[in-house]
Amino acid sequence: MDTSIEPKTKGEKFEGVAFQFCKVATVALLAGRFVLPVASGLCAVFYALAWFNGKRDTRCVLKYAPVLVVFWGAICAVSVMLMVKR
Repeated sequence: MDTSIEPKTKGEKFEGVAFQFCKVATVALLAGRFVLPVASGLCAVFYALAWFNGKRDTRCVLKYAPVLVVFWGAICAVSVMLMVKR
């Protein structure tokens, strides 16, 4: 019986990091203003990296990495614009 665990692909590793930022960005969206641009931007970047490295599914609610990249990228852009306007 082989109990070895296959090593994660590069895309799976990036998706793991992106999922962590997705959780942080969700909390920040609900509770904080300064963390949101950084967390959402990093979330978008790491989901894009995961997608381009072969990871096609995610554990996030939206499930599809390109949608997550657009969503969190837009949240990042809007939050930065609102902070600059103040």
